Amino acid sequence: MILRIFLLTILVAPQDGEVDRILLRFNQRREKIQGGAEFRRLLDETRTDLERFLRENPRHKDAARASYHVAESLLPLGQFDEALKRLNALLKEHPESEFAASARFAIGEALLQKEDDAGARAAFEEFARVHPKDERALYARIYAAVTHQNENRYDPAAELLQAVRRDFKDRPESWSAVMQLAIVRHVQEKNADARRALEEVIRDCPDRDAAQAARRHLAEYLKVGQEPPAFREKDLSGAETALEPLRGRVVVLYFFDSSVTTAVGEAAFLRKVREAFKPEDLQVLGVSLDLDRKDLVLFRDVHKVSWPSPRPGPSPR
Repeated sequence: MILRIFLLTILVAPQDGEVDRILLRFNQRREKIQGGAEFRRLLDETRTDLERFLRENPRHKDAARASYHVAESLLPLGQFDEALKRLNALLKEHPESEFAASARFAIGEALLQKEDDAGARAAFEEFARVHPKDERALYARIYAAVTHQNENRYDPAAELLQAVRRDFKDRPESWSAVMQLAIVRHVQEKNADARRALEEVIRDCPDRDAAQAARRHLAEYLKVGQEPPAFREKDLSGAETALEPLRGRVVVLYFFDSSVTTAVGEAAFLRKVREAFKPEDLQVLGVSLDLDRKDLVLFRDVHKVSWPSPRPGPSPR
């Protein structure tokens, strides 16, 4: 899909202060994390330090910044209600803060992960209206289109995506809207339109990576309806996973990148789907596109991914 990394992302400003030291410690320790439990402890400890700073310095110039990171530390753990409470409080207490825009965007993301499409759409529309010059306004409008898509409102989704490409045509990121449009058309079973969208990216997009991604999508799209290829890889535990033994059963072959925001919601959706079926009636097989094995381990542990998730081929790192 599109969208940004949903794990805690912290940019340390070049200021000398307690909040900077807390966030710097987080970044340094984050590089050494090996598992989900350890990552959760680090998030909890960082949040505790930030909350202590806020209690002791409620009017400090970094109060809004600390409040924002407290809320953001809850998002990777799936504590969306508490995160939303903190983000809304930040907007109420610091409406003119430089972190107000980030808080509004994070509210939309949290609501999207909660599968509250109407609420997420309202949040992203507000963001685009209040912060039209923010570089994330483009993504806010794409997110709004995704909420329509999630509600099977494909024509409004397509109209929004086409408008994003038209209104932001000078920005390379606008090609993400065309890629998303191909997905919408595919789900609508408008195969010719889906192919045209991908072909447009291949033909006209100046970004070679995006064009190559569209070319791969088109190649895979043309295989729909054919027999699946042989697949045999090892998962994180070293167990071998293959498609052939599953022939004759219903299999969800799920390709994902844990760094993409939608991976969190997709994992939650697949957990619900698995709970609704007997194991012999439905098999989920996740194929990880993560470059770093550590990212996959953290994602699996934090978001309770219990199905096999092999990574094809050797890691480039």
